Amino acid sequence: MYSSDGIGSDIIVKVITIILIIFIVGAMATFIFMSDGKREDHLMITLYGFSVKGEVFEESIIPSFREYWKNMTGEEVFFETTYAGSGRITNQVIAGAPAEVMVLSTEWDAIQLERNGLVETDWRSFPYNGTVSRSPWVILVREGNPKGITDFEDLAMDGIELVHADPLTSGGACWSVFSVYGSELRRSEVKDGYRNTTAARELLQGLMGNVISWQSSARKALSQFALGYGDALITYENDALLAMEKGEPVEVIYPSSTIYSEHKAVIIDKNINEDEREVIDAFMDFLQGNVSQRAFVEYNFRSVQEELNDMNPDLPDVEDPFTVDYLGGWEAARTGLIDGLFQDLKG
Repeated sequence: MYSSDGIGSDIIVKVITIILIIFIVGAMATFIFMSDGKREDHLMITLYGFSVKGEVFEESIIPSFREYWKNMTGEEVFFETTYAGSGRITNQVIAGAPAEVMVLSTEWDAIQLERNGLVETDWRSFPYNGTVSRSPWVILVREGNPKGITDFEDLAMDGIELVHADPLTSGGACWSVFSVYGSELRRSEVKDGYRNTTAARELLQGLMGNVISWQSSARKALSQFALGYGDALITYENDALLAMEKGEPVEVIYPSSTIYSEHKAVIIDKNINEDEREVIDAFMDFLQGNVSQRAFVEYNFRSVQEELNDMNPDLPDVEDPFTVDYLGGWEAARTGLIDGLFQDLKG
């Protein structure tokens, strides 16, 4: 015989189960509908930037662009951002990370993205060849400069300890190598009438022998230096000035000759949809405009618009600046000095 109570219990369980399934399916449908609605209502730009760009973008440029776009179109635009060493974020995007716009420390990274089929829009066709900001390379020392450091050649002296970023992951580290090597070429060219590559190699070798820690990015190298490691750090001018503004017990030394790093903005065409093109193109134009360029100067970067740099009294004239073109351009400098000389010296 069958129990009527058992049958009733089974029916109740089945009814409750069906109700729960209907509720879950309905909730999922509502969530999907609302999510789709949000995707339709809001634009999103995925921005990857090299490590020292975090403050100026998060605190100034991105909020300004969001306001600009809202006033112009009535639409909200949001940003997903990632900041790390220029080489590292480049490798991440080549491996599949979803960046749509990248602000890179070096043109070499842009070239790698192009060679991997991720970049179709030629950054060289933009104003200033795609450069959105610049920064000379300087030496950061302890307050009072107890080691008496006045130029790059002093960093190769016995007893000097250095913190340095790794050129294999950090665009900033590449600029540092270029600045040291190039400065000796220029010094010998003025003094002896020719570029003494042997002297430049020896200076770089001596400096590398004094490095006590290799970090993955220029910002991480600065962070370690701020913790008390090392006597000196070669870094971006803007990061050195930022450390002073934060009250770190440090001083900035301007070498007699140093390189100007040039920071490139590129579109990762492979990762964007056509309906995003308008806002991304507008953002790229915005980076070259007065609002962004003034923000760069306020945060101690050098503007591509030279006249704006006078706004910041903490940006002095550099005695003998040069660019990567002095070293033959990025292709020659990267392969010759990083993949070649640096790797040989580091062993």
